[in-house]
Amino acid sequence: MKRIFLVCCLFFCFANSEGQNLVPNWSFEDTLPNPTWTGFVPTDCALWQSPLPGDAKYLNDNSPVSGVASWYQVPHTGAAWALIYTNDSRDSIGNWNNGRDILEVQLINTLMPGKKYCVSFFVSRYDYCNYACNNIGALLSPTPVAISNSIVTLTPTINNDPISNPLLSDSTWMKVSGSFIAVGDEQYIIIGNFNNDATSDTVFTGAAQMNANYAEYMVDDVSVIRCDDTIPSTENNLFVPNAFSPNGDGNNDTLFVRGQNIKELHFYVYDRWGEKVFETINIDEGWDGTFRGEKMENAVFAYYLTLTYTDGKSETKKGNVSLIR
Repeated sequence: MKRIFLVCCLFFCFANSEGQNLVPNWSFEDTLPNPTWTGFVPTDCALWQSPLPGDAKYLNDNSPVSGVASWYQVPHTGAAWALIYTNDSRDSIGNWNNGRDILEVQLINTLMPGKKYCVSFFVSRYDYCNYACNNIGALLSPTPVAISNSIVTLTPTINNDPISNPLLSDSTWMKVSGSFIAVGDEQYIIIGNFNNDATSDTVFTGAAQMNANYAEYMVDDVSVIRCDDTIPSTENNLFVPNAFSPNGDGNNDTLFVRGQNIKELHFYVYDRWGEKVFETINIDEGWDGTFRGEKMENAVFAYYLTLTYTDGKSETKKGNVSLIR
């Protein structure tokens, strides 16, 4: 009981520490244990959701059907990203119908009251569509959204400024960002167009495809970071969980190192007697809680990590991780 309480306390403190990204699977790299590869977020992408009638798409270069290579844009980082409608097709007389998709996920931990948080994500316009929509934002909410187009009745926590940041490009990634003071009950981030169609800033970009009269955007690298009085650089980002549960339920079964702009790494895990039970130099390879083909029992393990970022900076990190089945 004491060990479980200690793990929970350590996780709460770590997840709420300044500079830590609280968005799980922030770059959409993690898939479900048995992805269907149908190309939709809820069926393939771990943790993220897109409620009906939304059908946000999921692209990963491991997909045999809808891999990134078959689409125009490449991910901002990693090998995957999501794709959402911000305005759906116009009707026969040229009116929008408030159709849109959203992306939402539960944060690693509830936000702390009175603390300042910085929110950011990157978007790129899908070149198949005929319109751009400059109104893309994020809501930090105590509850998820059940119906995608109902977000037009909500006020986003941060919203893109169309004047200073028009979201027109289909060849580069554009950053949407902002900051706010948390109430303390925020547990979810919801991304989409919160403006109704009458107030959305839409731009005709040219007829890319017949009847493709909508605006659609790729989304990548979502971040919610406690920044208090300053806004830190989030380009280099590192996260190692302090607990995982390899029990086969498809949730947090594998211990991964996650981060932005990581070029090289060397990750070691040791048991309490100092014997090495896992080692990798591949960021996409995680520890499944086994050693020499046998499942390890509940215990606290030590890890040691060295890495180099793409800008040449290096970092060394060590700590403990609890295996809880």
